[in-house]
Amino acid sequence: MKQEFIAPTYQLISFLLRYPTDEHMLAMEEIEAFIHEIETGSVSRSLTDFLHSITDWNKEQWVEHYIEVFDFGKTSNLYMTYLKLGEQKERGLELLRLKNYYQTAGFEVTDKELPDYLPVMLEFCSQVSKEIRCDLLEKYTLAIVETKEKLAEFNSHYAKVLEALLGVMKEEGMQVEEVGKMYQEQPLSLEDARIMQTMRDQLIRNQLG
Repeated sequence: MKQEFIAPTYQLISFLLRYPTDEHMLAMEEIEAFIHEIETGSVSRSLTDFLHSITDWNKEQWVEHYIEVFDFGKTSNLYMTYLKLGEQKERGLELLRLKNYYQTAGFEVTDKELPDYLPVMLEFCSQVSKEIRCDLLEKYTLAIVETKEKLAEFNSHYAKVLEALLGVMKEEGMQVEEVGKMYQEQPLSLEDARIMQTMRDQLIRNQLG
């Protein structure tokens, strides 16, 4: 993927994952035109599949589906720390650290949205350097993979949007396939998988000296 398309693609995916509004309906042609410009086949195919799957929906149908999979789905919501911590008090500390991380990079988060809300994360990623966004997204790759898989289980068209996101992350050098295989092959909790990934990364560092 050309570098010039990466940040706008993060921004587009952020937009598509937000609550559907009239703005979404009006932007469809512009979005489709942008997708055609992306030269990475897997990303453009996933986004095109999503658009085609909702092409006959009116806003009310789109909203109904969105609420069903994200607002009522505890395992398919878009809050990346919720999958790991739920309502535990530790989640509050992680949210605070995440908000401070954004502020250190010059990105302000309003009190109306939690910093672990995936569209907020991706908006942040569209405005910072590759190094900073990779540092952030690599911490939440497992959560993104799990959300995508849950959406696929629910036969939600939004699985294609998460698929596109993982495709962009792969283009930036993040270990998406390795994490995906770990999720598929190991009957582990998300936290156990995180621990395994940390141990694996440490082993590689030790081998490299």
